[in-house]
Amino acid sequence: MRQALALLLIGWCLPFTVLADCSPPGDGRLAIIIDDLGYNLSRGKQIAELPAPITLAIIPGTPHARALSEHGQRWGKEIIVHMPMTSANEQVSDPLVLTANLTDNSFNVLITSALNDVPGATGMNNHMGSALTENTDAMRRFMAFLNAHDMFFIDSRTTAGTVAADIAAELGVPNASRSVFLDNDRNPLQIENKLKRAIELAELTGSAIAIGHPYGETLDVLRDALPRMTERVTLTPASEIARCETRQRLTSIPSDAR
Repeated sequence: MRQALALLLIGWCLPFTVLADCSPPGDGRLAIIIDDLGYNLSRGKQIAELPAPITLAIIPGTPHARALSEHGQRWGKEIIVHMPMTSANEQVSDPLVLTANLTDNSFNVLITSALNDVPGATGMNNHMGSALTENTDAMRRFMAFLNAHDMFFIDSRTTAGTVAADIAAELGVPNASRSVFLDNDRNPLQIENKLKRAIELAELTGSAIAIGHPYGETLDVLRDALPRMTERVTLTPASEIARCETRQRLTSIPSDAR
């Protein structure tokens, strides 16, 4: 059964190229992350089975976190922890929420628990977090943990005041930031327009990250659009963009050093 499943996945994914190395400037790479997975098993499985290298961001402590992580890995998907963090605007009700007032030990224990709940995760991005990602001390503690565990980070950019990417770069954590939210408006036409915008940004800048959610409308748009997208961009897991952007920052030489 597993062999048949693997062969089916390979057959579905043949039109898509996953970059193993950083592409040259002008060769657009697009990563699509689907957040908020873990509450709905059926919808999560449908996302995992999309014929493209979608990155699955799973909320730890949710009813189906472990099952979806394992299912996603069987379908060849990259798995990351969608780490709940405190928000400046609303109460975060998800399990295992990182807060600034945790002791160092409690902070690390909570993140470790999150990793244990999402087996196979190789990176993290923030769920909510408009308060915590603005907190320099908390982000230093968080990125130090990721650095020690050789993980990457994607800043969802839920606030313009985020310092997460800056602290990640300071501590040597491979990182990148969200370019487009696909489905703040769940109208399919608006989702299509946001996806087109992400493709344009990838073509213009060399890479882009689009974040969506497990809505039926988003799933329908992706099912329709994915077969055509490779005409313009290369779809890649989020880790490739995070690690490539970090290497490029480390090796780039400023044109006008100051």
